[in-house]
Amino acid sequence: MKNRTILLLISLFLFGFSANSFGQSEDDLVEICAMVAGEATFLKDFKIRLDAGNPPPTQRFSVILKKGIKYRFSVCNSNDFEGKVVLQLLDNNRLQATTYVVATGQDYPSIDYVCTKTGAYHLFYNFRDGKPGLAVGLLSLVDTM
Repeated sequence: MKNRTILLLISLFLFGFSANSFGQSEDDLVEICAMVAGEATFLKDFKIRLDAGNPPPTQRFSVILKKGIKYRFSVCNSNDFEGKVVLQLLDNNRLQATTYVVATGQDYPSIDYVCTKTGAYHLFYNFRDGKPGLAVGLLSLVDTM
């Protein structure tokens, strides 16, 4: 009986350990993304999970940004999905910044944006080529101008 109890406890421990070792959770991605953001002060995180689609599905968030503040937008992809996240920052339907430049094919893990007008801005997240994906976006404060 004692051996069964010990075996059961060891099995439960190993099961719990193995369940945590597979895949990246959204919280893990937030921690990784915080490292990408560097010395910036964390403000908010955005969790993005989208299925495949054509055209690529989009997840939208609204934020209020203040004039004269430098913000950093960071993105981190889960290794468990093939989709690569793209962030577009828009103000009144005008693109202000993006993490993916189509013309060059350059992908950036973070972008800095100096806000020139206080107001509502929209963050649009999608995955390139409409592939399914899991990602996290971070909004951080870099500096006040």
